[in-house]
Amino acid sequence: MDMQGEALDRLHAVIHEHPQWQWEIDQRHRFTKVAESLLDLVGRERDAVLGAPVHAFMEPQEAARVARFLAAKPSAFTCAITRHQRADGSTVAIESDAVALEDEDGEFKGYRGVAHAVMDLTRSENVYRMMAIYNTAPSALCLIGRDGRYLAANAAYAAIHGLRSDALVGRKVAELMPAAGPGIRRSLRLLDEGQDVPVQEIEHLGKFYQVLANPVRNLMGQVIGITAALTDITDRKQAEQKLADINRQLEYYANNDHLTGLPNRRHVDEVLADEVRRAMRTEHSLSVLMIDVDFFKKYNDHYGHLRGDDCLRIVAAELKKSLHRYGDVVGRYGGEEFVAILPGTDAIGALKVSGALLNAINALDMQHAQSRYGKVTLSIGVASLDSVPHVQDTETMCDALLQTADRALYKAKLSGRNTVYGLSTGELDNLARDQD
Repeated sequence: MDMQGEALDRLHAVIHEHPQWQWEIDQRHRFTKVAESLLDLVGRERDAVLGAPVHAFMEPQEAARVARFLAAKPSAFTCAITRHQRADGSTVAIESDAVALEDEDGEFKGYRGVAHAVMDLTRSENVYRMMAIYNTAPSALCLIGRDGRYLAANAAYAAIHGLRSDALVGRKVAELMPAAGPGIRRSLRLLDEGQDVPVQEIEHLGKFYQVLANPVRNLMGQVIGITAALTDITDRKQAEQKLADINRQLEYYANNDHLTGLPNRRHVDEVLADEVRRAMRTEHSLSVLMIDVDFFKKYNDHYGHLRGDDCLRIVAAELKKSLHRYGDVVGRYGGEEFVAILPGTDAIGALKVSGALLNAINALDMQHAQSRYGKVTLSIGVASLDSVPHVQDTETMCDALLQTADRALYKAKLSGRNTVYGLSTGELDNLARDQD
């Protein structure tokens, strides 16, 4: 782990004051200096050690672990425990403290450190655990045992709970941070299986933290606990939430009419295409209603555009309320025109639904002085899939339904408005011949 400030100064002093335990390695991790006492410790001659890489006298798995650690180039480390094989075949555990060395250009050139043998297994594990965290570090760090209790915590971590560091020791993590309990059990299971623990996010007391967990192992390689580093990501999460809200709002406005809140023309076209494909695939009925507010231009001219907007909002709300069956969709198609899509509804059913819509708007009794009916009314044209020639092209089928409903709406207006009209198959055939 990197060290800074007073902690790093103290480590430099400790190393300088114990030349009898000093060692140095270059940037390729080869020994360039070894004190006599350390040669005795590893049971090897100086010529065999100098120039050899630090992991030369380790088992492959331990050598790989040490190589990964040194490759990270920490500015300093302390209480790093490594296992070395002596010349007689025995193994010795060595605890090291070291600082990085730099050349005249400030480039990394190796490490200088001190080391001593770990003679007491129990003591070494305690030291290793307690020194896994630096209380001076600005990051929130803690050490958790396999039983889910705090073994240690630095000041930054304790501040999250509003407690002193020593007040956390021995308490269950889940007691103070319930959301962390399942994550600890999952992390231990992954570490026992030799897997890495993915970065996690937790929420605590209205703040969000990113949690990075790593294993703490004893000299036999067993996982005896977890070191956890917490980073406050509340600002980032709030920014993400704001962005998500903006995206939802943009999506809403992309799919909905700003005045009535109903689906807009683009969204209605998408829904119709989906329903046509489904109906043609399953051979189910499908009907489309083209709905127009009668004499709306005269309403606007007489009452003003603000009242006109209110009128459209009221009509839209009543249409949506009246089409209460799941799957039915009504949207604003433009101006005073609305389109309703009725999946699973045949021509007769669509006429019944249209009649109910007329009655619902009539029941509102909204005054319309420029209408022959004295109130706001609707004209509705009905088109059904079973009365429209089937084609394989979905787009063509959608156009046929909309055009048929539009022609039926025209007929409803010619019939005096405030009515429903559905074109029969015969009328469609006549229209097709007239167009030819």
